[in-house]
Amino acid sequence: MDTVAVQLPKTLYDIVAERAAALNQSPSRLVEEVLAEQFMPHHPYVETTQSRSGPRAAIKGTRVGVEVIVGYTQAGYSPREMVDDILPQLTLAQVYDALSYYEDHRAEVDESIRLNTPEAWRDRFRQTMGATAAAQLLGEVSDGARQTPH
Repeated sequence: MDTVAVQLPKTLYDIVAERAAALNQSPSRLVEEVLAEQFMPHHPYVETTQSRSGPRAAIKGTRVGVEVIVGYTQAGYSPREMVDDILPQLTLAQVYDALSYYEDHRAEVDESIRLNTPEAWRDRFRQTMGATAAAQLLGEVSDGARQTPH
């Protein structure tokens, strides 16, 4: 995401800094959240949290990510089918809000989907652990062929 500097009057910055400190976050993060809440489309059922692989948008109070809803949609499931057959803990409003969030943040969600494919995780394991250790962890033999689990 591109960033742009915004200058605040000192008195206003001092207030922001004080509130940010009380919330244990940086002043710039607090300002970003406040501005986003005020000016970006609001999604009452979606929240963004930090995960090991970066920010992740999910339906509030669940572990169901927006990318999961998008994946089911891309696989041909309707929101009604998702709620009735796949994710009965969700409401139609939650599913539609996740899809609306996707439309408003398509590039971010698509990037999250791209970074979290099995192939991307395998590549990260290989880079982090080395080829041999990753192959053992992933159940692959040294020539790259997969072993069948017993």
